[in-house]
Amino acid sequence: MPNGNPPICDLGCQTKIIIDGDSVAKLFEVTCEGIERFLDKGGNLNQPQNIIAKLIIAEDAAYEFQRAVLEGMGYHGPWPKCLS
Repeated sequence: MPNGNPPICDLGCQTKIIIDGDSVAKLFEVTCEGIERFLDKGGNLNQPQNIIAKLIIAEDAAYEFQRAVLEGMGYHGPWPKCLS
């Protein structure tokens, strides 16, 4: 504790953030690879608008996560449109 204050995010907290981030990234990577293989074999996705809507929600959440991390590191802008 350099200034006498307790750490904002201890090692357990930091580890959880890293593990969860890696898990989510891998889930999206594997899912997208599966979609590519499916489509390459002539598959056709049902309800594409539903999939796109969920993907947009996930994309927005990813940018919110990125901004929260940057703010947690002490950065407060300027921001690109996707992070504002």
